Amino acid sequence: MNKPALEDHQQEYEELVNNIHRWDHAYYVLDDPVISDTDYDQHYRRLIELESQYPELRQDHSPSQRIHGGISKKFSKGEHTYPLMSLSNTFNREELEEFITRCRKYLTEGQDLKFYCESKFDGLSMGIYYKDGVLERAVTRGDGKIGEVVTANFKTIRSVPLKLKEPLTLCLRAEVVMPKEEFLRLNEAQEESGGKVFANPRNAAAGTLRQLDSKVTASRRLDAYFYDVLNREELGLENHSDAMKWLASLGFKTDPRGKKCSGVEEIMDFYDKLGEQRSSLAYDIDGVVIKVLDYGLYDQMGFTGKAPRFATAFKYKAMQAQTKVVNISVQVGRTGVLTPVAEFEPVFVAGSTVRFASLHNWDEIRSKDVRIGDQVKIEKAGDIIPQVVTVLSELRESELEEFPVPETCPICDSETVKTKEEVAIRCPNSQCPSRIQESLKHFVSRDALNIAGVGPSVLSQFLDLKLIEMPIDLFALKEDDCLRLENAREKMAAKIYSGIQSSLPLQMPRFLFALGIPHVGLQTAYLLLEHFPVWEKLISAQQEEFESIDGIGTVMAHSLQHFFESDYFREMERRRKELGLEFARIEEEQSSNEGGALSGKTICFTGTLSQMSRSKAQEFARALGATVQTSVGKSTQILVYGEKAGSKLSKAQKLGVETLSEEEFFQSYS
Repeated sequence: MNKPALEDHQQEYEELVNNIHRWDHAYYVLDDPVISDTDYDQHYRRLIELESQYPELRQDHSPSQRIHGGISKKFSKGEHTYPLMSLSNTFNREELEEFITRCRKYLTEGQDLKFYCESKFDGLSMGIYYKDGVLERAVTRGDGKIGEVVTANFKTIRSVPLKLKEPLTLCLRAEVVMPKEEFLRLNEAQEESGGKVFANPRNAAAGTLRQLDSKVTASRRLDAYFYDVLNREELGLENHSDAMKWLASLGFKTDPRGKKCSGVEEIMDFYDKLGEQRSSLAYDIDGVVIKVLDYGLYDQMGFTGKAPRFATAFKYKAMQAQTKVVNISVQVGRTGVLTPVAEFEPVFVAGSTVRFASLHNWDEIRSKDVRIGDQVKIEKAGDIIPQVVTVLSELRESELEEFPVPETCPICDSETVKTKEEVAIRCPNSQCPSRIQESLKHFVSRDALNIAGVGPSVLSQFLDLKLIEMPIDLFALKEDDCLRLENAREKMAAKIYSGIQSSLPLQMPRFLFALGIPHVGLQTAYLLLEHFPVWEKLISAQQEEFESIDGIGTVMAHSLQHFFESDYFREMERRRKELGLEFARIEEEQSSNEGGALSGKTICFTGTLSQMSRSKAQEFARALGATVQTSVGKSTQILVYGEKAGSKLSKAQKLGVETLSEEEFFQSYS
């Protein structure tokens, strides 16, 4: 790699970094995309290509650094530069009037009192620190003085600027939230896989930001709203309204509904109107924050206990309702998970009538002690998903029976199974009609094969007409078959047929995810195909080979091998080959990597690496032309080892394979 070649690409690289940040801001902050997804992906791939070929170009604020992929053992503690204070609460008009009266006591003659009202986001409060215009630290609120440093995970939030337009040093407060739509998607995926479901978007946001693997955080869509500048005095900021406008001009996402208000009537009007919009907002709010507008008054007012006198949170009442559980039924998902569902006497909550709510699993039923005939309080988690908050057991008129754990599937009567590793109870029958129906819905879904025009109704009709038995059969359909659908005309049939055919050739990662393997999400599918780019090698791999991959645990590895060895998958694979369905070629990296420092070398990594995750190190080696292995064999030429290297290091030494410590490897090839 010579100096002129590096300099030739310097300007291109900097333009890519700046443009991608600008496009991210337009998409994630302004909700106004200025470039197509295809063009964006093309430019992003070029950025990664340049960083792989010329690591010297890579900047800490590069868009590629949003996802480090590193797995943290634990989060270190970080001290806040300024204390992150909590707010006092206000619950009605009388208390609001008392707050304003208290504020007026601190005014001197001639001073005016105005306020700024903004949404009280219901998420995870953070202290965010920029140094010389670059994001340096992100620390959870903790006790207000010390929190957890979660910078790597915070960087995955696409609306957060990694580098500012000006070299500023800032101490900010932000609220990390999970949009309601993402909360719904995540809980559906968690429930389907038998994993933990979150009670509300706030808990989901907090759990996501504390993930030990940044790739998991990146796979869940979080957002961050910035609402305070703590070092306001040294920046010369005079009032909160101007501060919010200034933050927005720097590229930060701020509350678009924030507004200056004068007196009780204007504040109440803001509170009431925002309350009416609450259920339709993209994110959860639980009140309105009211702040004195003029920063010059803050020192005069000071603090009481842990709360400032110049601000308060005017909280909304929880949108709950009481109703009766009239029945509990059991639904069967695509992976066989049995989910108990409560049916209520219809009740109006947060803008709609609620009749049903998932009880998730039998641990949930037992912990809340939900029984048919109970009076319960329900609410909408994230203003979307109905859930039972509590059982009003004191209102039970007689002894009610516990809802039993099903011993057989309610759809196909197969004997249910449960493993020690999960709370879920499953139907093991892959031919269960309910599992087939749900598998089909997943197969055509957006993150899977994204087949337009083929919804649940169409799939049900295909099944009833016996035109399909399993998902792969969709590709055997002819246009005339689509005409057999109820009320189908030629135009509709052509659209459905075209939608199915447009998903060909099969995209391997999406197809792998579409198969609906328990515990395997889309990100895991991509991870697996990094290690097994050849389909036949992937589906014939053994559990220990899967376990050797960073991010693949024992439960997932067992699930993969069990699925690939199942009669169901073997039949799917037989039909795929019979239909002549091919996979799209995975983009070969050889052309750009030929002549790299590791070209022609076969390399393996072992142990815990400190500079980057193992998967990132493998990508780095591939970018330099290497072939990466997950195990040591006679063809292995280099073994790179980190801390706690085990049997692979011993085996490599016995075979005479060249071994390099992590430090030696990166010194030699960076």
